[in-house]
Amino acid sequence: MKQFYLLMAGLIGMVSFSNAQVTIDVDANDPWEGFMNVFEIDCSTFVFNSGWAVEDLKTEINTGANTITLKPNFNTYCDDPTDPFWVNQTTGEGNKCMDANTLVADNTLLGQEITFQGFVVSNDLDAGYTTKAYIKVFNADFSVLKEESAPLVAGENFVLNYTNVETEDANVQYGFQVLGRNANCADEPTLGSVVVTQFTLGVDDVNAVNISVFPNPTTDQLNISANETITNITIYNLLGQVVLQQTQDTSNVTLDVSQLPTGNYIARVATDSGSQNLKVVKR
Repeated sequence: MKQFYLLMAGLIGMVSFSNAQVTIDVDANDPWEGFMNVFEIDCSTFVFNSGWAVEDLKTEINTGANTITLKPNFNTYCDDPTDPFWVNQTTGEGNKCMDANTLVADNTLLGQEITFQGFVVSNDLDAGYTTKAYIKVFNADFSVLKEESAPLVAGENFVLNYTNVETEDANVQYGFQVLGRNANCADEPTLGSVVVTQFTLGVDDVNAVNISVFPNPTTDQLNISANETITNITIYNLLGQVVLQQTQDTSNVTLDVSQLPTGNYIARVATDSGSQNLKVVKR
């Protein structure tokens, strides 16, 4: 059963537009909401929209690993596959184009220049779907939209900047979109997903922190050292799943990776200065 709820945002009182700047990093602990726009299969003929539960979109939020996993929508198909509104009874394919939005609505950002940033751990989503990160700013009745967006490219950061601050701004949202056909949940393993997490350090910051990983490739032990205290290490497989995570308070760490299957991984090393993603090969 789909869980619907209203997505409401309002502006109360007077706002002072000082053009201050704020940077928002992807944080799984933020108050994420779901909103779905439903179109006919051409993705342009509007049908209806409504607030949805995040898990119904389908989005998976892992606060422990600080990851957000974006997938196609399945529940509209699988709740009642005999309903011709949602499922083409001739072809067996989904019958609607779903514009699924996982977002945070935060009107405390009004009057500020906004940067929204993050890192794409993986993206193996089927080519029939498109994804993006965005900042959306609406007027009071949501009739005017100003948007900054970027595609979600595996292994890369995204950085969005909203600078067109105007007095008419009344509603601010930032988040992610998955656009495409509603799908049979039996196809979930093959349709893929996108996994995002917090922004990773730039080249200059990486050089300043000076994190090293060795031996790499490795068969059993992985040594990680830095010129400052390491606070956390998280290792992801290329599906964005956390396969190992440790809290640390030292500048030199040795991890036992002997039980990991052979393959490529991403080690996210966090220090007081920020986080760095490093490719690790297990043999």
